[in-house]
Amino acid sequence: MAIPKKLKSLLFSSIILSLAACGGGDKNETKVPDPIITVEPPAFNYQAAIDGALSDTIPGVILLVEKPGFKFLGSAGLADIETQTPMQTYHVMLNGSAGKKLTALLTVMLAEEGLLSLDDPLDNWLSEEILAQIDNSEQMTIRQLLNHTSGIYNYTDGTNHDNFYEAVFVSNKEQLKTDSYALDFGLNRAAYSLPGEEYHYSNTAYLLVGLILDEVLGEHHSSAMRNRILNPFGMNSSFYNGVEKSLGEIISGYAITNEYGVINTKPYYENIGLADAPLSSNVEDLALLLKFIVDQDGHVSEYVQEQLFGESHLVDTGESILGAIDQNASYGLGLFKEVINNKVVYHHNGIELGYSTTNIYINDSQTSITAFFNCGESEQCRLETKLFTQAILLNEL
Repeated sequence: MAIPKKLKSLLFSSIILSLAACGGGDKNETKVPDPIITVEPPAFNYQAAIDGALSDTIPGVILLVEKPGFKFLGSAGLADIETQTPMQTYHVMLNGSAGKKLTALLTVMLAEEGLLSLDDPLDNWLSEEILAQIDNSEQMTIRQLLNHTSGIYNYTDGTNHDNFYEAVFVSNKEQLKTDSYALDFGLNRAAYSLPGEEYHYSNTAYLLVGLILDEVLGEHHSSAMRNRILNPFGMNSSFYNGVEKSLGEIISGYAITNEYGVINTKPYYENIGLADAPLSSNVEDLALLLKFIVDQDGHVSEYVQEQLFGESHLVDTGESILGAIDQNASYGLGLFKEVINNKVVYHHNGIELGYSTTNIYINDSQTSITAFFNCGESEQCRLETKLFTQAILLNEL
């Protein structure tokens, strides 16, 4: 076996020192200790990790890990099973709830400009027809919608989750479905709690924010997202899913359904554009969005950052990206914030039928971790993607 050059040098030094100690000197001469040889651990193999993540559940993976002086961008598996199209690093995918930060960011930007207040009651902006179908709507504020303390029922909870997607699957696939369409599945449902009383994640709340943004702007809020965020941030591969489908194409996503078995959900999602999951992007664009939000680089103002994740605006969730009992992430507006191994970590994942997204930024080391998987919603997909995410995150921590 060949001996590395560095190790040869250390061994040679050790031999010389040993010979010197054994020479004809004074018997009381102090023996020189043997040198300590340290071996650097092997570098983490990201490509092997994504290759190993492929399974009957996960057809394809894209991973970005980037920090000062280092960048890994790789892919593995298939973007489309039927056509056997390989997954590519530039491919665009629906980001699910990881896009909530985009909706929250636009809302806070408009608040900064005085076009709305985060503490406005809902009746400032929404019709009586909608408000009458929401428990405690007269007590809710925009901020409570954004930080999931409104108490409003989540339209993708429980059996209603299946009701929504069954309606989508039997509807006209070519029909564009926006916030009003999905909102019907969240109205006239009992509230989880009174507004401001406790945290309870609700996609319905972000649909209402979308409708409020439309009212404030006098047009669909996708235009403001593009003009105020996507274009200025240089997110050139990103678009508002469904609404801006002419600007790009998403890869296929695969989901296991009770009634239809394994299906490719891409044809359905191409015409769904909702404020609770607005964004389709590639991994580099999504990583850039989170980095620009939390970094002190001037892309967003101090006011915006304070509202999005300032300590006085965070609410406890009882959740953790690691799933650890002793970990607790807080939720700001559109993103989670937690301290892991004494490092501040910002994150927001996304799960849709056929699509799973991991989006993480470690503030202390300026490390972005973003991963796409074209599976979603099944328990096996959740387990496999979670284990992969934890392995990558813990390596960076």
